[in-house]
Amino acid sequence: MKKIYIILITIALIAITVFVHQRKESNENAEMERFAKIIANERDEDFEKNTLEIIGEIEGDSLFHKMLNSNMIPSDDSITAYLNSNYFNNIELYKNYNRTFTLCDNTTLIKVNDNDSLQQCDEYFASIFESYNSYFFEKGLCHIDDPTSDIYYIVIMMFDNYQTLYLEFYKEKIYNKLLLDADSTNFYNFIIPKLKNYSFAIYNNNILHYKLGNYYYPNSFKNFISQEDGLHRGRKFKHFILNDLDNYKSIVVSIESERWMKFVAPVSLIFFTLLLAYFLYIYFEKGRSNIFKRSFHSKMQITILLVLAFSFIAIGIVSFLFLRNNISKKTQIEQYKQANIIRNNLESNLLTENSINKNEFIAKLKETFFCDINIYNIKGNLINSTLPGANVNADAINEDAYRTILFDNAGYHLQKESYKDEKYTSYYFPILDQNNNLVAILNVIYFDSQQEYDDNLSKFALNYVNIIIVLLGISSIIVLFITRKTLKPLKIIEEQMGKISLDGTNEPINFKGHDEIGALVEQYNKMCRQLEIAANKIVRNERESTWREMARQVAHEIKNPLTPMRLNIEYLQMLWDRKDPKFEENFKETLKSLLEQIDTLSNIASAFSDYAKLPNNTPTTFDLSELLKNTIKLYDVQNNISISLIFNDKEDWTIFADKNNLGRVFGNIIKNAIQAIGKETGHIEVILSKLEEKYRIKITDNGCGIKEKDQAKIFFPNFTTKSSGMGVGLSVSQDIIQSMGGNISFSSKEGIGTVFTIYIPILKEM
Repeated sequence: MKKIYIILITIALIAITVFVHQRKESNENAEMERFAKIIANERDEDFEKNTLEIIGEIEGDSLFHKMLNSNMIPSDDSITAYLNSNYFNNIELYKNYNRTFTLCDNTTLIKVNDNDSLQQCDEYFASIFESYNSYFFEKGLCHIDDPTSDIYYIVIMMFDNYQTLYLEFYKEKIYNKLLLDADSTNFYNFIIPKLKNYSFAIYNNNILHYKLGNYYYPNSFKNFISQEDGLHRGRKFKHFILNDLDNYKSIVVSIESERWMKFVAPVSLIFFTLLLAYFLYIYFEKGRSNIFKRSFHSKMQITILLVLAFSFIAIGIVSFLFLRNNISKKTQIEQYKQANIIRNNLESNLLTENSINKNEFIAKLKETFFCDINIYNIKGNLINSTLPGANVNADAINEDAYRTILFDNAGYHLQKESYKDEKYTSYYFPILDQNNNLVAILNVIYFDSQQEYDDNLSKFALNYVNIIIVLLGISSIIVLFITRKTLKPLKIIEEQMGKISLDGTNEPINFKGHDEIGALVEQYNKMCRQLEIAANKIVRNERESTWREMARQVAHEIKNPLTPMRLNIEYLQMLWDRKDPKFEENFKETLKSLLEQIDTLSNIASAFSDYAKLPNNTPTTFDLSELLKNTIKLYDVQNNISISLIFNDKEDWTIFADKNNLGRVFGNIIKNAIQAIGKETGHIEVILSKLEEKYRIKITDNGCGIKEKDQAKIFFPNFTTKSSGMGVGLSVSQDIIQSMGGNISFSSKEGIGTVFTIYIPILKEM
């Protein structure tokens, strides 16, 4: 039954595992689709709603209109300060957006790139609307679909005297932050946590405009594995494609497909659940004490498994530490190289145009190296930053970094910091002019690499734990198989030693090994042989002792009538000598008494003679089943006792043995069974069967049974528990069976009954 339960549990767990895996795949596919829609839809509805309201407020701001008409606002910086302080700084939504406000008229020229080229202001913004997909809302709000996937809005506000105010709002999407972490409240993610490593690409008019991640996207969307919407599987990656036909844009989100590791976690889950089910079964069925058996077998298994588990854990910890240090060092080296390149670019810029204070320059560096940049002056105040929401001229440099760069003249400084509760790796470098004078301090921040570093370690830890569980499961099966096979002789020895008896019928163990267990088996077999010899000596000594005791009893019985016989004969002789007339009368009486005493002596001698010699053995060929039928028929005369014979009448029960002696044995046992049942209602069952090269006869009764203290003496001569008889029947029966090369034994429980078992070799006439 236990095997059936285990099979059913295994089938159920496999079904659950398949279901969980399918749900996990479904959830992951849905998340890829969600991510693709986020990339495709670069709008912020909350921003649009709030901005439209603020535009209405600005249009109704009479003071602002008066300032513009009277030229009281001399520069874009003044406009920026006014609008931020009155409309945008106090709203949390806008703190995540970079803001640039530009006032244009017919004469305004702006610099559009690094080569100092100028362009008319309105024409510059018109080129932006033409270059990208632009969506115009009411009140001059326009959404720009930037192929680099930045959220970009422009507000166009037209005033009198041909002035146009352009409000630019720019918010960078850090795509790895958009990926949902595994939800601990989700059952499927709790069982199999997700470690995402998405790549994505954006195609405009089938041309690759932007990509991020470790998948190599083709430059043309037509060369991709498919151009249709939906999920597509490649050899190593799976992809979700979302086509925006209205805007001639295609989004591809890719993730590396799980390979053999996807089967590891379910297998480990099955192993743990089966192990738990097994322990629960042992606990409820056999009690707590059997969960951890104290047998040598269990101790060996537990010891081997604990050693394996400790080894796996130790190797895993060492590998984890090595991998963590290796990844950390490699990441730091790569980050240092990139940060040093950024510093060299900044120092080179100092020699040309000194534009480190301009947002466009460091924004370009950020886009090139995928990192954030802060620049501090020599007083430690922030003068430029790519971080959204950074307060220029308000935020200060880290004190440890400032002290290391400024006072210790260090070439760089590395430390872990946090920004808005998010940890990152921060590098600090001095920026020197051509005279090697410190003019600024560069701070390079890496968010993505820290996340990737943590993900790699987490993925390694998760995979290694699953591998350990699978290896422990396989090791457990191998250990169970090996230990069971190795310790099987010990189990046999245990069982055989529990069956050891003093009747000399102990079976030897057949084991061909030549190891320590083989030596133990050999010692056991040797002990069995010695025990058989000792048992025979004991039996012989017991019989000799019994014979001596019987001889004393017979002598005593003989002496008892001899004394009165002698006295009577002497009395007759005296009467004869006296010529006493009473001689004839006394002679007849004495002769009668002497004859009676002689008969008594004759009976005693006959009984002793019958026991002293084994009945003659005259073997013949006969049917053993017929002998049992006839014997049962002879004794089946009691109304309160039924006797039955069970055998296969299609079998050949021919035997070559002494029919009379075997009949005497069966008769003795059946007669004893009838006497044990007495006047109670009872049943005697005789079962005839074959066992290898022997006949087995089992005679079972439901009589009073044999007392435990008497069981050791049951085959001793002259032992009886009955008021009549000399107790030689079973002793003679044992001698008859043993002389045929057979064996007779019994088992009995007082008040329940007795079973006699007889084994007789199947001998054929030569």
